[in-house]
Amino acid sequence: MPTVVLAHCLDFVTWRNATRTLILHDIAAEEITWRVRAPADAATQTGILSPLPPDTPTRSAFGVPRAVMRLIEDVMQTGAPDRFALAYRLVQRQVTGVAHPSGDDDTDFTRARHLAQEVCEQTRAFRAHIATSHTPADALSWDAPSGFVAQCNARFVTLQLSFHPWRLEMPGGTMQWDGTSLQPGDPLHDADPASFPTPALPLVEGMDIDRITALPAVAETARSCLVCAMAHHATQTVFGEGEATAPLMFVGEQPGDQEDRIGRPFVGPAGQLFDRALQEAGIARDHVYVTNTVKHFKFFNRNGRRIHQKAGVEEIRACAPWLHAERRLIRPRLLVMLGATAASAILQRPVVIGRERSHPITLDDGTCGLVTVHPSFLLRQPTEEARTREYQRFVEDLRLAGRLIAA
Repeated sequence: MPTVVLAHCLDFVTWRNATRTLILHDIAAEEITWRVRAPADAATQTGILSPLPPDTPTRSAFGVPRAVMRLIEDVMQTGAPDRFALAYRLVQRQVTGVAHPSGDDDTDFTRARHLAQEVCEQTRAFRAHIATSHTPADALSWDAPSGFVAQCNARFVTLQLSFHPWRLEMPGGTMQWDGTSLQPGDPLHDADPASFPTPALPLVEGMDIDRITALPAVAETARSCLVCAMAHHATQTVFGEGEATAPLMFVGEQPGDQEDRIGRPFVGPAGQLFDRALQEAGIARDHVYVTNTVKHFKFFNRNGRRIHQKAGVEEIRACAPWLHAERRLIRPRLLVMLGATAASAILQRPVVIGRERSHPITLDDGTCGLVTVHPSFLLRQPTEEARTREYQRFVEDLRLAGRLIAA
């Protein structure tokens, strides 16, 4: 009988690797013994200890739907003593076609869904407790039910507390972040958090963004945001970048194709033109902050090409907390709105660029605002003469921004 030794009680990585090998050899669930290595037995090898049959694997490969793996990761966060065996059976049933995960008559899947629901509820309760707690970061406490929801949400705590050190007392022990590394406490002493299953809910769910006081923590949280449909199709979140105390902040519409692939704002054709104009206006990009109204690339496919689509009201609303956090933490003296989408989102009203361009505006937070065109507008001009004329007007707007800052 194969025996699988896990490094600790949340060792999802070793479980997953062992499960893949055992399924390929068509090992039945009842033939496997799962156990967690004792703390005093650190020299014991993890993984499959007992030799497998000498026969070649009966399968060359297999796939498991993401929904099933998500269910398994939730089950792993419970305190159920048979969770490793249960999770293995879920995979085996899926691979062999014995049962479908939506089958109401399947006891394993029914129980797994019940356990996963409990984990989701505990996760929401834990996050609400952390997000609304006003106790010092080194004196947090959580009357944890059985399971490991708190440990799997340590990253949530770290970001919610802006990377500051924290300490959480639980019935089973103490978990703490010293500003550099996480100590998950007993029974996970010295366990690698990278091997833990992912939390049952997206990182951003339950986060109080207004309480985060560090821009990198906001950026890291935004990278997990899947609030709108646009986020599910884009390659990645493209957050703002630049000097965290910049007096000058530029806000555009949304990332383009190249920004989506690279993960940085204003690096495509429009961004390169923007950099050139900044240089001509005497403004160093390293000394400003550049971001977008929405943080994902919205597009449709046409003959293999990704064609830009204008962000809608729902996408702008979904991304509003990120832009609000950037403005709150950077506190620029001047905010330049590049294009109608950015201007409408910030001014909260329809904006006609030709009417409001180049005139300083007092924003709702007292910041000075300035409306101009988006650099992509320059690229869309039909003639070289028009491109040159509009480019010079854009440079003049940037020079005006420089004078406003200097004043």
